[in-house]
Amino acid sequence: MAGSFVWFDLRTTDQERSQRFYEQLLGWEFAAPDGGPTMVDGENGPWALVADAPGNGSFWLPYVRVEDVDAAARSAVDLGATVRQEKTEGPGGTFCVIADPTGAEVALWQEAA
Repeated sequence: MAGSFVWFDLRTTDQERSQRFYEQLLGWEFAAPDGGPTMVDGENGPWALVADAPGNGSFWLPYVRVEDVDAAARSAVDLGATVRQEKTEGPGGTFCVIADPTGAEVALWQEAA
């Protein structure tokens, strides 16, 4: 369904420290598939733990399903959003990251055909 949250990335400046924190706090288990990002396993996931560039700070990035990522990005910009990451192909679909007019970030995600 369009508009629903489908994924979360933890974009972190210190992957090992973040992983230890969530393992100890919530009992999350992590796995790193062949060449892919570190994933939260089990009933709490799948979510990804992504090493982000230092200086960006650490933050959770939610992904919202859209029917057409290009159209959704254009609408977002028309409504005052800023594109923070251009359209990117991922393993399950295409996404772009926008910041709403208040600066909150969200990824607009379209499932692969």
